[in-house]
Amino acid sequence: MFKNNKSILLSIIFLSLFSLLSKSLANEVNIIEPITVTGSYFPKKLKETGSAVTIINNQEIEQSGMNYVAQILSATAGYQAYKSGGPQSLTRAFLRGNETDHTLVLINGMKIVDSSTGRGSVDLERLKLTGVDRIEVLRGSQSALYGSEAIGGVINIILKRGTKENKKFLNMEASNRLDKDITSGISGNVKDLYFSLNYNHSEGPGISSAEKSLGYDENDSYNIDSANLVVDYDLNSSTEISLISRVFTSEVEEDDAPLGPFIDADRQANLLDWQSALSLNKQYELFSMEALVSTAKARRYQLKEDRKFRWYIADLSSVKLKFNVPINSKENLVFGLETERSHMDTQDQYNAYDFKVSSSSSFYSYSNNTIKNLFIDGSLRSNHHDLYGLSSTYRIAASYLIPNSNFRLHSSYGTGYRAPTLDEIYGSYGSISIKEETSRSRDIGLEYISSSKNINADLTFFATQIDNLIGYGPAPGYKFSNQGSAKNSGLELFIKYTLSEEIKINSHYNFLTTNNNGRSLSRRKKHSGKTSINYIPRNISDLSLNSSLEYHSNARDGAFSGGHIAGYALMHSNINYNLNKNSIIQFKIENILDQNYSEADTAGSYGRTVSLGIKLSF
Repeated sequence: MFKNNKSILLSIIFLSLFSLLSKSLANEVNIIEPITVTGSYFPKKLKETGSAVTIINNQEIEQSGMNYVAQILSATAGYQAYKSGGPQSLTRAFLRGNETDHTLVLINGMKIVDSSTGRGSVDLERLKLTGVDRIEVLRGSQSALYGSEAIGGVINIILKRGTKENKKFLNMEASNRLDKDITSGISGNVKDLYFSLNYNHSEGPGISSAEKSLGYDENDSYNIDSANLVVDYDLNSSTEISLISRVFTSEVEEDDAPLGPFIDADRQANLLDWQSALSLNKQYELFSMEALVSTAKARRYQLKEDRKFRWYIADLSSVKLKFNVPINSKENLVFGLETERSHMDTQDQYNAYDFKVSSSSSFYSYSNNTIKNLFIDGSLRSNHHDLYGLSSTYRIAASYLIPNSNFRLHSSYGTGYRAPTLDEIYGSYGSISIKEETSRSRDIGLEYISSSKNINADLTFFATQIDNLIGYGPAPGYKFSNQGSAKNSGLELFIKYTLSEEIKINSHYNFLTTNNNGRSLSRRKKHSGKTSINYIPRNISDLSLNSSLEYHSNARDGAFSGGHIAGYALMHSNINYNLNKNSIIQFKIENILDQNYSEADTAGSYGRTVSLGIKLSF
């Protein structure tokens, strides 16, 4: 039955796109050329960046009606994720099929630590879209730019800055599942000081993370609060001081998956997550300087029958000094130093650990545009780790604007490096004999932008090899071990199409193959894609409709013996209506088809959900 529905849905998508693309487009669309700050050490136009970068702007975030970073990322080429249940259950990213520990997640360039691994993979469910201005996703091995953990790529979440006019807003939303979401914020300035403060509260009864079809009926409730603050102060025309801070707290009931399927469990997890960074940007006559000091902390306490039985405490402090030297109008040099100190303190009913480790690196990046239409970036990083000694990574990327055409050729090659986390070395399943992971990643793509600027399409082929892949070892100890090499390859296709001022379409498709010792990597889908359509009726400009359809093929779930994830298709829609210039009503339906699906074997998920919200600005 699902296979027939799947074929029908895919046919609708392709026929709709073909029909729309065949229409004549006479009017030029005014599109602001996007700038990326993640694809290089300094802001660059997207067309000048050789690496594969996707930018989700503020307008797309607002139109989507989504509340979580993980949800909006589903519209990104190369991105897949798994989720172990309903709201606030563990959600982690696969970029180009790489492990979750291979994606570096940043907030305004600040690293986030995960309280169960010391650092590394990040639970994306902890990240709300509250106060987010845009998200930049950089794919491929990026260790030369960002150090360890960036083997698969980087997700950089960029927060909104203060505004010249004082603004205040209040958003409230409730669903038929009794979920409640309240967001408020204020931004403005006091002379040369600009600020933006945002707060969110979410709560609900949730669902059982363990699949209800297996007989589990206990809901896992959640109660979370988060806030972020951005302050910029202009000392003078050439000097700026910035403070960025974010805090997240949650109380979540959770289930367990000891060595098999998810089961109901009377457990609770309390989490406190905090990041803060202070930076100084100084512009001199011949160069500019940036000094950054940041700290990230995470505290996770697990309770069983109201008794604390496990905790994780993780801290990461870093200092970075960067110099940007424009050699001339065609060449630019960036170099600097960075040091990190990581700490993990954990205890369960059997063991207690308290470990620290430090690393330092120097980095260099050079960009060149002396040849017309050709933009080249090269980066090199030298690392020193307390436990693993010296290592180096490099990256080169090129973008070429093909003359007298609307096409751009882009390509990159980079090496990656990831030192094992403190948990992988010393934790309950740790091994001191474990080796560092290394990678080689390459991609080549062709981008097309129509003369009228209303079509932007890109097709990119990629391949990655990861050596000394780290994973859980065999029973009985399940100790972390190196498990040979993994190879990922595939293609990413996306199309952004502005049919008119009324209709905008965003569509992407991912094809992915993975191999590790003759088996595909766990939870990776061979086929996945999503199409979103935003429609603003010409005669009812106060009304906007955003609908999306996504598809994911089946996958193996190696976490459990014989585990399997069935393929599924989801449809979502939300309607926004402007009552007046300060009030918007939003009606939202998620999982319209009421699809019974799982993103991890035996894990439950929400069925059809209807939400009603109001957005007020002052």
